[in-house]
Amino acid sequence: MPAPLRHSRTAAIALSPIKEIELAAARMPGAVSLAQGIPSFDTPEVIKAYVVQKMAQGEVAKYSLAPGMQELRELVAGELLKDGMRYDPDGEILITAGSIEGIAATLLALMEPGDEIILPSPSYASYQHVIRMAGCVPVFVPLDEERNFDLDTEALARRITGRTRAIFYCNPNNPTGTIYSRAQSLAMLALAETHDLLIVTDEVYKDFLYTDVPYFTPAQEEAARSRVVRIYSFSKAYAMTGWRVGYLHADRAHVTEILKVHDALVTCAPVISQHAAMAALELGQGAIAEFRQAYRRRRNLMLQHLDGLSDVFDYQKPNGAYFVFPRVKDTVPLARDSRRLAFDLLERAQVALVPGIGFGPTGESHLRLSFGRREEDIEEAFVRLKRYFRERGGRVLHAPFAQTAGGAPAPSPGAPAGSGPSRGAVRQRTRGMAVAYLRMLARLYLRRRRPRVVAIAGNQGKTVFKRILLGLVQRRFAARGNPRSYNTEIGLPLAVLGLEIDPRSWRDIARTLLRASWRAVADRQPLDLLVLEYGVRNRGDMAQLLRTAVPEWAVVTGLTPDGEGDPDTLDAVAEEVRILCGVVAPARAIICTGDARLQALHAALGPAAAAIGAMPLSPPGGGLHFRTNQGPYELGGELVGASALLAARAAATLGEALGMEREEIQAYLTEISTVTAPPLPGAWPAPAGPGEAAAARRRPAG
Repeated sequence: MPAPLRHSRTAAIALSPIKEIELAAARMPGAVSLAQGIPSFDTPEVIKAYVVQKMAQGEVAKYSLAPGMQELRELVAGELLKDGMRYDPDGEILITAGSIEGIAATLLALMEPGDEIILPSPSYASYQHVIRMAGCVPVFVPLDEERNFDLDTEALARRITGRTRAIFYCNPNNPTGTIYSRAQSLAMLALAETHDLLIVTDEVYKDFLYTDVPYFTPAQEEAARSRVVRIYSFSKAYAMTGWRVGYLHADRAHVTEILKVHDALVTCAPVISQHAAMAALELGQGAIAEFRQAYRRRRNLMLQHLDGLSDVFDYQKPNGAYFVFPRVKDTVPLARDSRRLAFDLLERAQVALVPGIGFGPTGESHLRLSFGRREEDIEEAFVRLKRYFRERGGRVLHAPFAQTAGGAPAPSPGAPAGSGPSRGAVRQRTRGMAVAYLRMLARLYLRRRRPRVVAIAGNQGKTVFKRILLGLVQRRFAARGNPRSYNTEIGLPLAVLGLEIDPRSWRDIARTLLRASWRAVADRQPLDLLVLEYGVRNRGDMAQLLRTAVPEWAVVTGLTPDGEGDPDTLDAVAEEVRILCGVVAPARAIICTGDARLQALHAALGPAAAAIGAMPLSPPGGGLHFRTNQGPYELGGELVGASALLAARAAATLGEALGMEREEIQAYLTEISTVTAPPLPGAWPAPAGPGEAAAARRRPAG
């Protein structure tokens, strides 16, 4: 008998969920894929023609030098110099077989087994696998989703220990489309200097930015070149994913070591592909601009479709790359199990999307959608997604807080049917006690802090409204909103207290109750306004929510149009928002009147209530204009989706009522509706409570 094979190196590595879902989709005729990040375009003709010529001349059949063709390295050096980076083509530039080979060679050459590597979460799925393949440990640092998946450098600093050796990230980020700012890059460089770390940055999507803010890479800092390995691929920018060619650059000492591993892995990058890369750099720049323009259109198309599924998804607008990474709301079955949801979507809707859990711990409850695919594929995929979610919608809560839609306790997982009414009763009583305690703490917090509360209700675009309203009022007031999109009687008290929870275990529940208690009695964060979502689906929901917080302002978003939603559900939501508006003064109600039910509600409230109708177009200048009490406002072209446009009008109306000046409001609207828009601000970070301030080990300075 042959000795059994050992697989210790691969035991901790799984097949990328991107490849897993694509393999499954390939076996399903008729499936539409928005999964793998493959550009829909063909490689530009000028590149292909150049390669054909080189083939005819017999110049592609032999190995190149291990670092790559001299001419190509010189071209790369010239491109880098245009961006202020001076690297010697002889010894500081290495041509690789795509970016992932460059990453693998870098980690294998420069890291030791057991080293810790800081990795933002979510990040490209294969990063964590190649880190583990090198014998290293990925240390995940959550990105701040409420701030457009922004990098929290303070959180990153807290994760550095004596074993940390590198910070590894993708800019723009895959899957979130985040672009890390110059300030954040410099902050990471400062940490690298303090703790003697390496910065490894994958910039494969650097050519697809949808903002006018100048792009910055840490490799542009001449003084930091000994700490930076920068990796790039031709795959995305030039639609060359099949050619497998890229490059990296770093100081000579690092490249010398990386070259040894590169030679052992691949000998050299494919020579035919190196010729294609030369043609790309010399002849293919025009294609990048065309691709970028097309991707911007497709991004906006995809966001408009996501806006139409606002009862299913929350999303952040990506400013780079060609992915959207929406969060699936807890009211959706399988929301907390993105892998099962992705495969259910593939099986039932024949749409391939990537489960968020593959991108790191904070990727759970998300799906990645690629707008690198054709517009026809995007349109067809959303036809199927809308059908799937309309047919399979419904509320799902999670143990140990789970209950059925009718209010009866859900059976314990794995318990025989009818086997445990007493256990279910105990679970229900315990849940009720926890909810009552959280509600009491929220009311105590509100009595103690006395913030004004703005309630957002409806069933379309509440999260978009929250973010846009919150971004405006935070210019003048100390304000915050839900850390997440909450739609339950549990969620609203947590939102008031500025907390969130994934209630999978009693330990999580106990920890959250402890933090809630601390927040209710000891929090001293400045707070003038709370902008909160009041999610309702069934009759009686609003009464439960009002037991926690009675707002001073009500903003009612749109309802799902007739024909796309269940009429009984729409009637129920309309009745619930009527109850909400009944507890505020009519002059403090802002109603989006695009639905007949909401038009009737506005008529009942009278002319004191503000009515927000469809956005009128004003052709001169190509902008969007609307008028409120203080005068006209203008929007640019980067607010995508009906909900965002309505939210901008509602924000201006609310801002005026709160005493903000027209110029201040217009400046904010200009920011969020142009390509220079910064990320919208979100909730303030949770202060440390009992047991929350565990000190991280740090490497001594120097």
